[in-house]
Amino acid sequence: MKIPPTQLDSSLRDGVPPWIVIAGPEEFLQRESLDKIRGALGGESVELDRRRVKSPNETDVVALFDDLRTPSLFGGSRTIVIDGAEKWLPVTPEMWQHAIENPWSDGTLILIADSIDGRGKIAKALAKTVLWVEVKAPFNRPPPWKPNARPWEHDLNAWIVGRARSLKLRLDPPTAHLLQCRIGTRLGDLAAVLDRLKTVLTAREDSVITAELIEEHTPAGEESSLFEVVDSWFLGDRARAWHLSRELLRRGSVESSGARTTDPTALLLQSIGVALSRARQLRAWHGAQSRGASEADLMREVGVAKPFLPRLRQQAGATPPPELDRLVDRLLRADCDLKSGIGPGAEELFERIAAGVRPSRGQRGSGPRGAPNRGRAHSTGGFNSRQ
Repeated sequence: MKIPPTQLDSSLRDGVPPWIVIAGPEEFLQRESLDKIRGALGGESVELDRRRVKSPNETDVVALFDDLRTPSLFGGSRTIVIDGAEKWLPVTPEMWQHAIENPWSDGTLILIADSIDGRGKIAKALAKTVLWVEVKAPFNRPPPWKPNARPWEHDLNAWIVGRARSLKLRLDPPTAHLLQCRIGTRLGDLAAVLDRLKTVLTAREDSVITAELIEEHTPAGEESSLFEVVDSWFLGDRARAWHLSRELLRRGSVESSGARTTDPTALLLQSIGVALSRARQLRAWHGAQSRGASEADLMREVGVAKPFLPRLRQQAGATPPPELDRLVDRLLRADCDLKSGIGPGAEELFERIAAGVRPSRGQRGSGPRGAPNRGRAHSTGGFNSRQ
């Protein structure tokens, strides 16, 4: 039975089962789920037998199940936590299958994995039989099939609002978006800030998180990703392109591994790579559209799934073929200038690309002078081009 972390408390209300899987790459949710299970077992007094084996073998698996079926010498139940469980499951699968079908009478086995291949026989048996907590990182942008969604209409914003509610704080979605923009998308960082705001508000005998409070207790500026920068280029949002480029250079970009890249040259090369890939998709889109292609043909020729069509359609409308050619030319020239080592630096090249973006209909601002005062734009979403 797969559940999100938000349902774990209710699932443990009637007791802790012998098997629990915590699967997903979000480390903060892994730790939080484990803490909830430990609390249900008895709290900090419960000893966790954590096993981290780089290359587990049959001997390790045999010892694991022997320990789970052997009563503890000091009384009480045994709780074993396997980190990197994805490496254990392929070892002696028949033993795992037998254990799933014949669980121990006492004790708990908690399997923690960043990712488990759901196609495997043991993974399928676990998904059908045991309590499985999915700890995926919530999406931090509106879904691609809703290109006109407000900037806070996504899973991460809902998580932030829900986290504040669990602390008995009131936080509306636009203000939660401001918090995300200033702190970033790491759940641990967001949770830490909410805890700090809770302390501040408790001292004030208040419970409402305002934009002013967030601005007072968080770093100035916006956490942006290179994907947002690229989106702004193809949406013809010159002011936002300039602003996001500056913030990207100031704060860097967090990669999928969790490492932060701050080198301007690396950031520009990555942005150009993403942009040229997007330009190829938009060229294919314009070509298919000119031939009157059906939606199915569009998806096949462009190489995107249906949920991504609305966002691509919006960018294609803002970047017709002539402007697309000009943007690609600017990207290629920036790439050559950067690699030659004798032209402008990455910071200036970012600005040149942003300054060269031709505003689409309805966009205002022509560069740094046209960029509106950020102020509380995040709290209302007023600066986002999709408003």
